Amino acid sequence: MTARVVVLGLDAAESRLIEQWGATGDLPVLAELSRSGRTVRLDDNPMNTFPEAIWHELYTGLHAHQIGRYFMLRQVRSGEATSRAFDASELDPSQYFWTIASAAGRRVAVVDPVHCTIAPDFNGTQLLDYGLHDRHFGAISDPPRLLEEIRARHGNYPVESCDTHRATPAGYRSLHERLLAGIALKERVVCDVLGSEHWDLFCATFSESHCAGHQFWHFHDPGHPMYDAAAASEFGPTIKNVYRRLDQMIGRVIDEAGDAVVMVVASHGMGPYVGGYQLLPEVLLRLGMSAGPPAIRGTPRTAVRNAYHHMRNRLGIFRGRRPLVKSGFGRQLRNFFGVPVDGLEDPGTRAVAVPNNRIGAIRLNLRGREPHGCVAPGEEEAALLKELRHELAQLRHPDSGEPIVTSAATPGELFGTSYHPDLPDLLVLFRTDLGPIEACRSESVGLVERSLFKPDHPRTGDHTPHSRMWLRGPGLSAGIDQGSSRDLAPTVLQALGVEIPPTMKPPSTSLRAALDSLETTPRAG
Repeated sequence: MTARVVVLGLDAAESRLIEQWGATGDLPVLAELSRSGRTVRLDDNPMNTFPEAIWHELYTGLHAHQIGRYFMLRQVRSGEATSRAFDASELDPSQYFWTIASAAGRRVAVVDPVHCTIAPDFNGTQLLDYGLHDRHFGAISDPPRLLEEIRARHGNYPVESCDTHRATPAGYRSLHERLLAGIALKERVVCDVLGSEHWDLFCATFSESHCAGHQFWHFHDPGHPMYDAAAASEFGPTIKNVYRRLDQMIGRVIDEAGDAVVMVVASHGMGPYVGGYQLLPEVLLRLGMSAGPPAIRGTPRTAVRNAYHHMRNRLGIFRGRRPLVKSGFGRQLRNFFGVPVDGLEDPGTRAVAVPNNRIGAIRLNLRGREPHGCVAPGEEEAALLKELRHELAQLRHPDSGEPIVTSAATPGELFGTSYHPDLPDLLVLFRTDLGPIEACRSESVGLVERSLFKPDHPRTGDHTPHSRMWLRGPGLSAGIDQGSSRDLAPTVLQALGVEIPPTMKPPSTSLRAALDSLETTPRAG
């Protein structure tokens, strides 16, 4: 035996596909885990509020609204006017369940946790950002020689970015091959680390399901607007091929781990790209919320507005998310032409759209909180939020005339009075039953159009809120539980016999009772 507890993460693997393909015999290992162990439906998760925080909830047992980190690539912080990426020094590795286990004297190995950083004074081995979909800080290991040894023995991970296929047959073919090669390489790495000594806790995450879902969904789904039957004959099986290879890998790791408690987690799912949130910057601009010419802000239905938008599009000043000019003069030029400012540095901005993965998010330029705040807290703030909700409710799909927004809620309404000050002020949930939302219309803003598909971001699949955990262990009865993404961390600690810290809630009642029947083995010596 090489581990007491094994935790394997499947990054953005659609659990409904896992269940479907398990039933047809395509994923025999995961199907057997489901039959002989416990399936926990992690329906209480942050996918409809702060989707990118799903892994932090899984790893820490803390709610996303407590963590405050909801978009690693670019986020506005209180007291700062512009958005910026997170630095590794801003993360707190003491919150991870494997760090808590290490501090309790357990021998731990962790390979490629998502959105994480190295924990100091660790009782074991850490390998981070080696072969993931999201690699924010660069590959690193503890001890440092481990990364050198892995690269010398196995080489570098073969997929640098899954967005570089240029939507060509050759590009898709190459990505398919490299994803399968990536699973094979990670399997060898994981088994090397697993077999290097006896572990109390062994954790590893695989991201090939994440890449495959983003890039190949339109080949898999006949209902997708970009579905092409001829191309699907070659690329349609790609997602299933990746899942089947991951299933085989899980089987090998379980075999090599011996008589261990096994937990497999599908963090969040994958489905068709729906969007809607990408329209918010333009909507706010036309409503006069974001910086733009005063005439445009005041008369959104005039010929001036139409001429302005036509000129801006013809000049190509704005493409996707990145302005072509970034200097001080460039910012003035962007403001003159009404290009949405990426942040709250303009005192004429009342509200700005901030990135939040699949969920729309709006932050107010609040006086006393933002450096250039112009919205007074209290009555003015409430009036602005009311105006925003009203205007969002008026947005209609240009073809069907159906409303495109299902809800617009504040953190206070969602989480109560205790939430992190860096959170957006309004979370906007778009409908998922209308197909891709790439345009909207209202009396106030006219017709707004913004494509989801970009040459440098050619994704056709996006995340869904379907999250699962499968558990198997000696003495653990089979069954189905309803749970939360915050159940994983305390479940691991309970299986290890480690005290759950007061910041973490125990697992759900039925799951906790099932875990009491676990027959665990002695600690690593």
